[in-house]
Amino acid sequence: MKSALDRLFPLPSSRVRQRPDEIVYNIEDRPPLPVVLGMGLQHALLALIFALYAVIAGQAIGLNASQTAAFVSATVLVMGLATLLQAIPSRFGAGMLLVTIPGAGRLPIYIAITLHYGVAATMGATLVSGVMAIAMARVMPRLRPFFPPEVIGVVLLMMGVSLVTGGVSRSVGFHEEAADFSLPAALAAGVTLACMVGVAVWGSAALRRLALVVGGLAGTLVTWLTGNLPAGHALDMTWVALPVLGLDLPTPEFHLVPIVVIALAQFITIMDQFGSTMTMDRMTDAHWRRADMPGVARAITGMGLSHLLFGLLGTLPGGSASANIGLAHASGIAARRVGVAAGLMLITAAFFPPLAGLLALTPAPVIGGILLYTAAYMITTGIDLITSRMMDARRSFTVGLAVVIGTAVMLVPQLGQQAPDWIQVIVQSGLTMGSLAAVALNATFRIGTRKTVVHALAPACEAQQAVEALEHDGKLWGVRRDTVLRAGHAIGEALEALRASGVRGPVQLTLSFDEFNLVGVLTYQGVALQIGATAAPDVSRLLDTEEETLDAAMRQLSAHLIGRLADQVQSGQKGGQAELRLSFTH
Repeated sequence: MKSALDRLFPLPSSRVRQRPDEIVYNIEDRPPLPVVLGMGLQHALLALIFALYAVIAGQAIGLNASQTAAFVSATVLVMGLATLLQAIPSRFGAGMLLVTIPGAGRLPIYIAITLHYGVAATMGATLVSGVMAIAMARVMPRLRPFFPPEVIGVVLLMMGVSLVTGGVSRSVGFHEEAADFSLPAALAAGVTLACMVGVAVWGSAALRRLALVVGGLAGTLVTWLTGNLPAGHALDMTWVALPVLGLDLPTPEFHLVPIVVIALAQFITIMDQFGSTMTMDRMTDAHWRRADMPGVARAITGMGLSHLLFGLLGTLPGGSASANIGLAHASGIAARRVGVAAGLMLITAAFFPPLAGLLALTPAPVIGGILLYTAAYMITTGIDLITSRMMDARRSFTVGLAVVIGTAVMLVPQLGQQAPDWIQVIVQSGLTMGSLAAVALNATFRIGTRKTVVHALAPACEAQQAVEALEHDGKLWGVRRDTVLRAGHAIGEALEALRASGVRGPVQLTLSFDEFNLVGVLTYQGVALQIGATAAPDVSRLLDTEEETLDAAMRQLSAHLIGRLADQVQSGQKGGQAELRLSFTH
């Protein structure tokens, strides 16, 4: 009997992944130690670049230099612990290379809530959002029908689109107020992006591991040659300091408005975590077929636990970095042991504040080039997910309208400016609105969709009618095309087997789909056809057999094919009526 802990937080199950051609080291692989350390350092450095959001947050809420130093170091400490938690297979993490960074989307919300209600209220609301994420993780496997690939694809697509503004503005010198177009900045960003793409497309496996380093160094070199390297230090930090001691932390307070606002933002962070986990899962499995919902639940649990730490320390919360997923894709190294190394390096860096301060000086055009590379990858991954299933009018409008709503908020910012102040940070985000629209539209369009459809097959063309029924209902339900094709072959073979066994009357086909299984039931008048586990007949001996023996061998072959095509075959008898049930795992 399972314990309460096992029921609430189940242990990860063993899973065999088929390594894609572009992946050099997959999740459970053991790369050489130099590769683990080198890639771990690259992921840690990339994450530290985005610790700049913590610098911005600390300065915006009025912290002085020493307080900001402690604020940033505490943020980096939780980033390292959260990355380590996700990398180690357990009931509290995904067991994947998922690097945690402060959330850029949470930045304006964090600043607004802290300035209006104080750090204590922000801490309390963040703690509540962490508990909310852990609670939602428990029901995520049951929510799979509401988060099909096209919805997650829209989230990933909008994530990529949302990165374009920040990437382009940094790439051309528009990231600062009243800044004009900068040709040197555009040149540095273009070199950074070109080098990363070139290494990812044409580089050897060894060189792909250094894609970020090659692009970053090339872009920084161009910035230096054009005389645009940032001068000075972002913060006046001591060389060694304990990450938390410099924080003057109040007791968390719980106020309704901050909790509601941060809860709305947390839902989008959960969606972001969902998309990041699913992207890494799909990227590392050539035979990927569906979202690993238990794995997603563990990833969200780990994110919720990290948000409890962010809340206790009063720092800027975040989630898994899409830029680091882009680095894993560019390098072809997705081993979780790299995540362990990156997490340990981030924890170590938290004790050396100048490291974060130095990396915060990374030229903005270089960051812009990295963001554009990541945006391109996220957009194509989203499109790939959207088109992975058969599309009908409902799914087409779910995707199309969600993208329209998300991009409308980006292209016409006046739309969100009319909303109340407390919710503007939500309605002014194209990622937030597009993601919410996709979830809402998917749930709305599910209304009126029959889960079970009965088809009366005409004996003269029953196989063709069965295939057409599968195509029609498969589009309506969003079944993957490969599953529909497999079901069509199996049901066609089953119909032939029924006729060969002597069934002469009409056959009725009942199809049903629950997001997890596609089931086809053939009902007819006659004796139940027994199809068990059979071995394939020896074809080389069939030519020398008599006609009666040949017929038996062909029936054996038919039963063997049906058993191979369907994941489960059952037959039953009720009076004079029999049925053959074929189930196909989706």
